[in-house]
Amino acid sequence: MILDTFHGHYNSFFDSEKKIADYIIQHPKEVVNMTIKELAQAYNTSQASVSRFARKCQMDSFHHLKVNLARDCVNEIEQKSNTISTSDISGSLETILSNKISELTATIRNIDVNQLSVILSLIQNAKHVLVCAVGNTIPVALDCMFKFNEIGILTFTSTIWENQASYALGLDASDVVIAISNSGESSQVLAVCREMKKCHVHTTGITNTLENSQDQMSQCEELYASLKE
Repeated sequence: MILDTFHGHYNSFFDSEKKIADYIIQHPKEVVNMTIKELAQAYNTSQASVSRFARKCQMDSFHHLKVNLARDCVNEIEQKSNTISTSDISGSLETILSNKISELTATIRNIDVNQLSVILSLIQNAKHVLVCAVGNTIPVALDCMFKFNEIGILTFTSTIWENQASYALGLDASDVVIAISNSGESSQVLAVCREMKKCHVHTTGITNTLENSQDQMSQCEELYASLKE
């Protein structure tokens, strides 16, 4: 999702770019119907600044940004159309079941069994596991930490990014980093992947789409390849 990209790059934005990001996050549906001139005027900035902002978010242009934003809005509407209501409990339960089956089926089909076996072995034998995440993936990281610790795998994460980064500095080749990013484009998570690779720390990535992970999470993918070899 394009909004995940905004969150992932937010700390690297200039103040003017943060204002643009904040406006789009707060008014996504309105921005879809705005021209670049109208958006620039809404935050008293230049059209060139909006274009640079779009490119900084890996978009070819403001139009490309709007196309992705519109797609996200449509997906959100489709998700909401799967109505869950106390007035139709039976139908709601069927909707929940159907959605979960679809999600699990898609996940399992994308899993490389040999790769997963290597990853599981690394996690089981790791001295420490660090789960890196920012924005709306932090709850997933916290859940992972709690469940791993329950089965005796010493795992750390934090809702504060600086704490995650600080902990990463103390890791070595006996440790594992699990990097979580919905879009596969989080600059902070990718920065940790790059640093961990330099330190020979095993790193695995979890992302929503194979296409983005191949391009944006390449540090993790390359390490996958070296582990399989």
